[in-house]
Amino acid sequence: MQLRPPSRVMKAARLGAFHQSRLSFMRQLLRRLKREQWQFQRTVWSIDGQGVGRAVYVARGPERAYSLVAFAHDLDPALRSDRVIATAWDATFALFDGVPDEVELQRLQANVPKQEAGRVSSRELCMARANRSVRLFDHVLQELAAGRQPDCAFVEQVGYLMRTTAVYGSGKFGAADRESVAARPELSAPFQAEMLTVFLIRAFSVDLVEHLAQVQA
Repeated sequence: MQLRPPSRVMKAARLGAFHQSRLSFMRQLLRRLKREQWQFQRTVWSIDGQGVGRAVYVARGPERAYSLVAFAHDLDPALRSDRVIATAWDATFALFDGVPDEVELQRLQANVPKQEAGRVSSRELCMARANRSVRLFDHVLQELAAGRQPDCAFVEQVGYLMRTTAVYGSGKFGAADRESVAARPELSAPFQAEMLTVFLIRAFSVDLVEHLAQVQA
């Protein structure tokens, strides 16, 4: 097969339409998680009936564990924005190197919801935030609360319950520099910490909507 020249392929309009391949960052992560039989556990779930609180998801590999610390907020719909200048979000997150204790959770709770206005430490690999897809989140919530499955076509059309509006890593806002973790096999490829973060955020979004549906049922 004759390859297309870089001058034709490497253009923003075309790059944005590329499909995933075996080289894609998330595909690399998922293959490793399966091959090495990583284990996942939700160790903390302190979310109230309004969907506000915190949760911790621990991912355990052959040598190390990483924890997604999630904070769910009561966001005024008028403040919901995907723009980088936003100052409030439906949920904020940090990927912690190891398993945090209560002291670490309190430190993160004082900083992570502030995002750029807060500071994290070298124990954190990533910091992120996400907003709900209002249409799909509300649809799934209402259907589950009524004892029905969501409409598959609508789920496929939108594609996500929550969408990250930023995922920061590589030393941003005090997080660990990439050089400090690049020798770890699970993080040696580009953006693996960021991909693990969004992979766990996806699990959190499903748990959150199911929790709220149980409350409303």
